[in-house]
Amino acid sequence: MVIREAMPHPDSLWNKSRTEALADCIFAFAMTLLVIGIAVPNIPASEASTVLPGKVAALYPQFLTFVIAFFILARFWFGHHKIFRTIKYVDERLLGINILLLFFIVLIPFTTSLSGDYDNVQIAVLLFHLNLLVASLILTLQIFYIKRHFSVLNPGVDENAWNITFHPRNVTLPIVAVIAIGVSFLSPHMSLWCYLLLFVINPVSGYLYSRHARSAGSQMES
Repeated sequence: MVIREAMPHPDSLWNKSRTEALADCIFAFAMTLLVIGIAVPNIPASEASTVLPGKVAALYPQFLTFVIAFFILARFWFGHHKIFRTIKYVDERLLGINILLLFFIVLIPFTTSLSGDYDNVQIAVLLFHLNLLVASLILTLQIFYIKRHFSVLNPGVDENAWNITFHPRNVTLPIVAVIAIGVSFLSPHMSLWCYLLLFVINPVSGYLYSRHARSAGSQMES
């Protein structure tokens, strides 16, 4: 006997457009705030030609955290957009999960600036790592929630129509963040470089996943 989830009352569902608009604005705002956190050196014009190169070079920890945070935020936005385009409506619980996610997204510019300014202080980089870890876990929770309640959020659509498969990229960021947390106990600054692993792991895992999917498809056809 199959027990289907009860259809919700129309008042318990809302159109997703305002939720997506809010998320887009917050992601755009957070990504813009990242570069504002990089302070322009204040140098007298007469000394700029000799002093400025060294001052700019000294900003590299801030540039490093900026690059990491910017591309991770871009990945978060892409994942958020990808899963929300599969549904028509949102319910109260999904709104709550989304607001929680956006809270940690808004926090990223602060922890990015903090870790960039104090890259050799463990508590500063630890807050950055924890921020990214929690945000990535909430986004993963959102994926599983939508998958579990797919037919409720898409009235009249078969639950088997869900077309988002679990990809290895969904777990690479939490894993790298945990590694970075561990490395921060040995070297706070070097722990920031752990995120460069994403630029290697994601393409490789994507290639292996696609190859496995093609192989599985060929076996099913034969």
